[in-house]
Amino acid sequence: MSGYLGDLSPSQEQALKEIREILSDQLLPQHDDHFLLQFLRGYDKEGCPVRIIHVGHQDIKGLLCCVRRPEIRRCITWFLDTDKEEMRTRSKETGVHIEKRTFIFDLDGLSLRQIYRRDVYELAISFLKLYEGNYPENLKVAFIINTPSFFYCLFNMVKSLLSDDTVKKLKIYGYNGWKDDLQEHIDADILPVIYGGTRTDPDGNPNCPSLVRVFNPIPKSLYLKNLNKLNVDDDDVCKVVVGRRSKHNIPLKVDLPGSTVGWEIECNNCDIKVYLLYSEGSTPETVVQSSLVKSDFGVERGCHFAEKTGKYSLVFDNSYSLLRSKQILYRAYVSLCTVKEADLPKSINTENGNSCIVAH
Repeated sequence: MSGYLGDLSPSQEQALKEIREILSDQLLPQHDDHFLLQFLRGYDKEGCPVRIIHVGHQDIKGLLCCVRRPEIRRCITWFLDTDKEEMRTRSKETGVHIEKRTFIFDLDGLSLRQIYRRDVYELAISFLKLYEGNYPENLKVAFIINTPSFFYCLFNMVKSLLSDDTVKKLKIYGYNGWKDDLQEHIDADILPVIYGGTRTDPDGNPNCPSLVRVFNPIPKSLYLKNLNKLNVDDDDVCKVVVGRRSKHNIPLKVDLPGSTVGWEIECNNCDIKVYLLYSEGSTPETVVQSSLVKSDFGVERGCHFAEKTGKYSLVFDNSYSLLRSKQILYRAYVSLCTVKEADLPKSINTENGNSCIVAH
C-alpha cells in the first residue's frame, strides 16, 4: 500500500469516495483522484496521521476570493473529523490505540504581501479558535518549518489564543535544523525528499506535488465575483446608489403567510450592510439580522420565510461609511412558498436561528 492511485487500502478507498461525495458540487473537471488523494496519505512512526501543509507558496488571496470563510471553516472541520475517523480505523487495523495527529506547516516562500490582509488574519484566528476549542487533545506535534523573519511577530499576536499544552507541542524552525527532527518522528519512506526523506512522486519528482499541492496562482476566472453577476439589463434588476451615512429601503408586501421574501445583491467594488425589517406596527422588527455583503464574492443571495403578512423592508445600510457612496445592483421579490421552514435541511439555517440564506 503506497497511498498512490491503484495501491490504496480499503480505508483509503472509502475516504476517497467520501471526499468525492462531499465536494461533488465544488469539483472541476481537472480535480481528479490524483488531486483528491493529497489529503489521505502518511503516518508517523507511532501510526498517527501526518498532514503536510505548504503555506508559503499558496495563493492565499486567490483562495479567499474563491471560497467564503464559512465554507473554508466547514472544509477544515471535515478534514479534521476525517482524520479522527482515520485514527479509529487505523486503531482497529493495527491493534494500537491512535488518537493524535502530526502536522508539518511549511512556510517557505511566505511573504507579508500574501498575509497583510484583514480577512487572512481573521481566517487564521478562526482556525486557531476552531482547533483549540474542539481538537487540542488530538495534536501530537506541529512542526512549523522555514519560518520567515517576521514569523515570531505574527505568532506573538495569536499565541494568547492557544493553551500552554498546545504551545508546548509546537516546534518552530528557521530554514535549518528540522530535517533530523522530522526523521525522528516520521519514517524516511513517508517523507518527501524535500523534507529529508526518500519519497518521490511516481515520475521521480522529489517535491511530491501530488502529495503536497500548491495552488499558485489561482486563475481569476474562478473568483466568485467573476462567476456570479447580475445583468443590469434584466427587467427585475435595479440599480441604486446609497449615499454616505445613509440607508436605502426597498418596500416589499407579503399577502400570504408562508411566502418567501428573497433578494440577490451585487456590490460594485464596495461593501454594504443588509438586513430585513417587518414594518407593520409602530416599531419595525428586525427579522433577518444585519450582515456585510462584499464585492469580493459576486452575487449574495438570501431569503426569509415570512410567517406574517404585511409590509417588509429590505434595508441597504451605508450609515457606517463616512466618505463613500455605494453603487448596488439588486433583485428583490416575494414568492409563494409551500415548504415550511422546519422541513428544510438544517444546513441552510444560520447559527443565530433566523431564516437568512447566503450562498453564491
